[in-house]
Amino acid sequence: MPNVLVPLAAGAEELEAVTIIDLLRRAQFEVTVAGLEPGPVTCSRGTVIQPDTTMDQVLDTTFDLIVLPGGLPGANHLRDDARVQGMLRAQAERDGYLAAVCAGPKALAEAGLLEGRTVTSFTGALDDAGIPSTGAPVEVDGRLVTGRGPGAAMDFALTLIEQLAGREARDAVEGPLLRP
Repeated sequence: MPNVLVPLAAGAEELEAVTIIDLLRRAQFEVTVAGLEPGPVTCSRGTVIQPDTTMDQVLDTTFDLIVLPGGLPGANHLRDDARVQGMLRAQAERDGYLAAVCAGPKALAEAGLLEGRTVTSFTGALDDAGIPSTGAPVEVDGRLVTGRGPGAAMDFALTLIEQLAGREARDAVEGPLLRP
């Protein structure tokens, strides 16, 4: 199954982070949650998440997908972290999957990976980068998947499953969720 990196920074949007981690693990993806710093990460609403490891420990690992949760100031920390930026650029160079939701696309913009792409994000999150956002809940542009915000977190994560493992895998995870 696909292996996935979820970098986690202080101030991340916990609804997005937990939804991504949970649904991808339900799909039997190997998900590694890596904190930018050692120890627990306090998210934007005060929820504390214990990462599996640190970014320093995964720098030499190749992942099928790197997915960035949003939230502020979490997305800014991802945008400003040289390790995250290096991994994003390397992932793009090897044509690996990249994904970001809410304000997370800021980090992709900083890495120079959004020019000419169809993307969505939290309202205004990409204004400073001059990247237009469609405002759609989820956008797929090749091996790039973006999501609008916390309300789209489930659709975003299910889209990631479908992109990497197919419609059957998505349906297998989505069915038991009893979504309306």
